[in-house]
Amino acid sequence: MAAISERSHRGWLATTGAASGRADAAPGRRTVRFSLRTALVGLILASVVTTAALIHLSWRSTARENVGDIVRQLNREIIVGLKYEITGVLANATAARDALHTIFFQDVVDTRNEAKREFVVLAALQSQPSLSWAMIGWPDGTFFGARKGDGDDLEMVEVARDGENGALRRRIDTYTPVDGDIMFRERAFAASDFLSTSQPWYQRAVQAEDGVWADASVTPAGHRPAIAAAKRLSVYQEFVGVVAIAVDFARLSRYLDTIAVGKTGSVYVIDTAMRVLAAQLAAGGDTLKRLEGLPRASARIAAAAMRQDGTPLSQIVEPREIRYRDPTDGKTYFVSVTPVDFSDWYVTTVVPESDFLADVERKTLMVLIQVAVVTVVAAALAALISSVYVAAPFKRVTSQLGHIESFRLERIARVSSPLVEVDSLSSALVQMARGLASFQKFLPTALVRTLVSQGVEAKPGGAIQPLTVMFSALVGFTHLSDALGDRIVDVLGRYLSDMSRAVAEHGGTIDKFIGDSVMAFWGAPTPDRSHAAKACFAALACQAMLRASPARYSEPGQPPLRMRIGINTGDVVVGNIGSDERLNYTAIGDAVNIASRLEALNKRYGSEIIIGETTRTAVGDAFVVRLLDRVAVYGRVEGTRIYELVARREERDEQGVADWISAYERGLALYERQQWSSAVARFDRVITLRSGIDVASSLMIERCRVFEGAPPSGNWNGVWTWDGK
Repeated sequence: MAAISERSHRGWLATTGAASGRADAAPGRRTVRFSLRTALVGLILASVVTTAALIHLSWRSTARENVGDIVRQLNREIIVGLKYEITGVLANATAARDALHTIFFQDVVDTRNEAKREFVVLAALQSQPSLSWAMIGWPDGTFFGARKGDGDDLEMVEVARDGENGALRRRIDTYTPVDGDIMFRERAFAASDFLSTSQPWYQRAVQAEDGVWADASVTPAGHRPAIAAAKRLSVYQEFVGVVAIAVDFARLSRYLDTIAVGKTGSVYVIDTAMRVLAAQLAAGGDTLKRLEGLPRASARIAAAAMRQDGTPLSQIVEPREIRYRDPTDGKTYFVSVTPVDFSDWYVTTVVPESDFLADVERKTLMVLIQVAVVTVVAAALAALISSVYVAAPFKRVTSQLGHIESFRLERIARVSSPLVEVDSLSSALVQMARGLASFQKFLPTALVRTLVSQGVEAKPGGAIQPLTVMFSALVGFTHLSDALGDRIVDVLGRYLSDMSRAVAEHGGTIDKFIGDSVMAFWGAPTPDRSHAAKACFAALACQAMLRASPARYSEPGQPPLRMRIGINTGDVVVGNIGSDERLNYTAIGDAVNIASRLEALNKRYGSEIIIGETTRTAVGDAFVVRLLDRVAVYGRVEGTRIYELVARREERDEQGVADWISAYERGLALYERQQWSSAVARFDRVITLRSGIDVASSLMIERCRVFEGAPPSGNWNGVWTWDGK
């Protein structure tokens, strides 16, 4: 075959060279030639694609130059909105604090008057939706405040000292708003260690003459990041306590949720320690996390961009834009950092460059599509011009290649063409078909494809290599043939076709059909390390096939088909066996013979699939198997263990398989130790577990009872010799 291909190749080159020599202006000078269709289509495509590329690059470059200006303008608008919102929230908190302070300072309401102070504090809290707490802290550490709870609930929280022992106790009254009023819902008491005098907002307000802003994360209701506007309260020049209005950072995060930055951008409010004060879609929590600690890609990118920039946050006094390329996904992002003019707060935005280039890319794609349409039209015109001399001949040659691929060699015919290349190629294909036909006359087409691809010549020869061989046969085929007459051909055809497909799907090669029997092997002609496992999978698939569609393989009035399978693994001679005139790619050897014997042994043990000891070792724990016996099959003296292939490993726990297999193998071990009565008990247990039917157990019970009456010789090793083929 290699020789044929080489001669064809040399002939093609010689013919081409001769034609080229006639066409050249100077003798001996070789010229690279192209077909007319290739030259025309290639030239048109090259020019159009080059033009499209220049347009695309120019458009994209201009668009990228404008993206920076778009991002800066967008960030300015976002910062203005955020500053306005933050300023408004802080102003509302300050105004509510001052109003509350004025009421108590003017002694309109005494801070210790429980009924009136609740009304005043609640009114201050409800005056603005952005506020979270309205609070009063007294010098003795006690506390009272109104809090917006989850949903629409309102809570009155008081920390007071017990009159008997002075211990702090917390009271929370929960109210639900109804029709312009509030309705009491529940009250809860609990011990507390909260001291208002220990809180930053209280301590800073006491030391300041005017209002201050301070941390208010710790409250009697729990720990949640917040900031408070607090102010010292004195009545008639006597220090009374501190009033404060707190704003929860979570409410600021909910405002950020309403802001759209591009299509997929993100916004964060951070401080100089890079702690996240507010973020879009924030889940909340009792502590502030650092920016790089958030499990978000945008947070990681923002932190990495600021590290790349290298400027400390405390030194940023005007908006700073950073263009950052993320090594993780290779995308470019615009990161901006802008001070908010409140405390040490900064607004950080992260926007993918693609958010702004999407429209540009889409329009560029439209241009490319238009160019592609022009390209197709131009190529079609070029193809139309050259189709008479190029397209039709090449199409016919391509169909010839398709016949070779599908191994329909009888359809190969020479294609005549005025083009030297096409004519030479057709001649080479005809010669190739003649070489391949020598294989097709004695091997299945699928096998020939594999052998040809591996360069195996069609001559006698073989090599020793490890294979797994499978033999299968139908139960009662002779009786079925007599009963069906010529109708057996259809039944057998369906059966053998499905068997062949199951074997092929699991990488096997059908060697031959002998009536109802099938011989197949794995591991050749293509080596396969898992050939034993694939053979077992195929055997289980074949049995499942018969059980799944019994009506497909039987005639009315006839029992469904049953099949026995034997599988063995070992070194065999595999190759082209036969004469120069008639060859068969097959496997021969002792391992093949044993596989055939194992198929027959199924009848003795009532099993469907028996595998040899070498196969069992090769597949490991991939399957559920039962050790049946130690036997010496026909033609062999030494004994070998045989196994029943039961199921895949994942099916082990179905229908108590593990239980009856374990019971049988314990009984077999007792049998080999000549403990006959104990072995019988185990085998009886197996029959019970299998609903009264287990041929192998019944066989072993029969042997045990024979040996009880006539014990075996002293050199008995548990091997049973079968004299049948």
